Amino acid sequence: MKEQIVKYFGEEDRADALNLYEKYMLALDKDIPVFGKYFYTPNVWKWFQKKCTTNRFKVESKGLFENAERRMISFNNIYESPFPMKLVKIESKSKFSILQHRDFLGGILSLGIERNKIGDLLVVNNVCYLPVHEDIINFLLYNVDKIGKTPCSITEIEEGVEFPDIRLQEEIILISSLRIDGIVSKITKLSRAKAQLLIDQGQILIDYTKVKDKSYEVKEEERITIKGTGKFIIGNVIGNSKSGKYKMIIKKYT
Repeated sequence: MKEQIVKYFGEEDRADALNLYEKYMLALDKDIPVFGKYFYTPNVWKWFQKKCTTNRFKVESKGLFENAERRMISFNNIYESPFPMKLVKIESKSKFSILQHRDFLGGILSLGIERNKIGDLLVVNNVCYLPVHEDIINFLLYNVDKIGKTPCSITEIEEGVEFPDIRLQEEIILISSLRIDGIVSKITKLSRAKAQLLIDQGQILIDYTKVKDKSYEVKEEERITIKGTGKFIIGNVIGNSKSGKYKMIIKKYT
């Protein structure tokens, strides 16, 4: 399996994947629960769930929000111990500033927090809900009093408290095949040649991994990131048009 990891993952994810492999082996050999130390992108947690889960060995991922992209991983969590994460709520105190996802993310990272220590940000009406590793919860509670120049408050909230869902805008597109270049072309409203150019330039990611093959056929629930356009989830094919094209649901993060 170690050789598979080295071959499958690119440089940006290989070190994290190898570290998870060591944790997997520890959980397997000692028959104990072991957690990963970061929030991982879909290409990482999906790979380990697919490759390591068996009838006798459980691999789980959790990001708190439904459809969460960045998730923590547990191996062999036979006692159903809680994941080492907390949920915080950051709220603007100003009526005159509108804070967006990039503002909250930039404000958190400016404190020296590593991106992999926090999960997905859910931002609604100047309020940000954010899963964080339990190691940094106290640091954030003591140090977050503003985002940029906007004064803010931060509180820890318990799991189970109701918060808004991640908003996704659904659209039905017509495509002649499931190839990534055709789908990018349809989403961006660019020609197929320009869509292929975006792929060649490394502007298209599937589950946070750059696409190299223009003929790659997408699968349901894969995340597509198109730099400069947005992030999308591949839905299911719901039928065919009279001309024989696929009717596919695309969900866009808003």
